[in-house]
Amino acid sequence: MTEIAPTATVDKTAQLGQNVTIGPGCVIEKEVVIGDDCTLRANVMVCEGTIMGRYNRIFANCVLGDEPQILNLENPKAQLIIGDHNTIRENVTINRGSPHGGGRTVVGNNNLLMIGTHLGHDCLLEDNIVISNYTQIGGHCKIERNAWLSSICGTHQFVTIGKYTYVAGLSGVTCDMPPFMRVSGAYPCEVRGLNAIGLQRGGFSEDSIKALNQIYRRLYRHRQGSHVNLVSEILCQNPEDENVRYLLEFLLRSFQHRFGRYQESLRH
Repeated sequence: MTEIAPTATVDKTAQLGQNVTIGPGCVIEKEVVIGDDCTLRANVMVCEGTIMGRYNRIFANCVLGDEPQILNLENPKAQLIIGDHNTIRENVTINRGSPHGGGRTVVGNNNLLMIGTHLGHDCLLEDNIVISNYTQIGGHCKIERNAWLSSICGTHQFVTIGKYTYVAGLSGVTCDMPPFMRVSGAYPCEVRGLNAIGLQRGGFSEDSIKALNQIYRRLYRHRQGSHVNLVSEILCQNPEDENVRYLLEFLLRSFQHRFGRYQESLRH
């Protein structure tokens, strides 16, 4: 049974699934879709055109799907799409897409966005991601599955953070961060080691972790000569481990842009 608090405002065009709870002070604008078994605590604002899947928990004072923070925005009508089983804690803001980025911001499944997180316009979050308190994600960023961003991090626009990457607290990420690694720092944010604990928790085999560690050491501890040439050389050797190949291909894509942000090479 769907429950709507007396002080909530729900537009007549909004579509609410079964067993949805809308708390006091919430505002649900027109053409919003909220799937089954979602819970919105107090004072949540879900803006026009937002589509939300099932089993999402939205805590107090969140604003989901409001206009992008862009100067001279010509056409603000766009979408925010949220998948299933996400937990979005207090004071999180997620902007919808813009005409410059395909018009969609997308949040996948089973993600945790902690207190005060901001997700900019046209971002793509895959699945099983943790973004800790007060981390701020610029527009057009992509965060791959199982990444973990610690508290009070910031990302430049168009950055990609690879899968199973761990970003330490207070980091400033201005270029793509390779998958399977631990990274930290600001100007620059640098690779510090393999995210071995995250890989073990993710069910990676010992052989795969060993192969990734060997590649990490070759790329970041004992590198000689050009980084891009070394990556190309190793990739031409056709490494057996699929995760090693993914890491190398990720790096090659990043090298295509002068600031190491592959997404930015697609902006036009």
